[in-house]
Amino acid sequence: MRHVSQSPRVTLFPFLSVLLSTMGILAFLSISFLLVVPQDADSPSTPKRIQFEWVGAPGYVKPIFIRCYADRVEYYNMFENEDYSLSLDELLDQLQGENPKLLTYLFQLLQLNIRIKKQFGKTEYYPLLLVYPEGVLTSELLMVVIEKIGGLNFGLEPMLPNWEVPYQGLKSAG
Repeated sequence: MRHVSQSPRVTLFPFLSVLLSTMGILAFLSISFLLVVPQDADSPSTPKRIQFEWVGAPGYVKPIFIRCYADRVEYYNMFENEDYSLSLDELLDQLQGENPKLLTYLFQLLQLNIRIKKQFGKTEYYPLLLVYPEGVLTSELLMVVIEKIGGLNFGLEPMLPNWEVPYQGLKSAG
């Protein structure tokens, strides 16, 4: 008489059913997301307006935007109520002492901050360099200049080429 050994057999039915169910649900979700999201949602050709939120920054800090591009710097002079766009060559000329409007503006900001702190306590105007990918060299040049002005705090904000930022100035006021 032969003895038949009873070996335990493992069935793959539960595993395969769970696997197929999971794959089906994931396929359903991916198709439904494709149908729900508009096609031009991530289109880089349309400029996006973004709004800066000062997470963790004190409420008394007022940003002064200075845009840094590869070939120019754009800023709004709040004392003269005028927009300025300086080419990189004009910026270098100003830094060498020829009609230094940007340097004068930065010194005026520092003096205003000191006056406000003496009179009222806290309000501070804060130059924020908006650095676009090609404008890294321009921002480095401005950072060296601002660091030489003792006591003027500033910040950097990396920007993408297609971002349009609410800009202080006469053009954005209307």
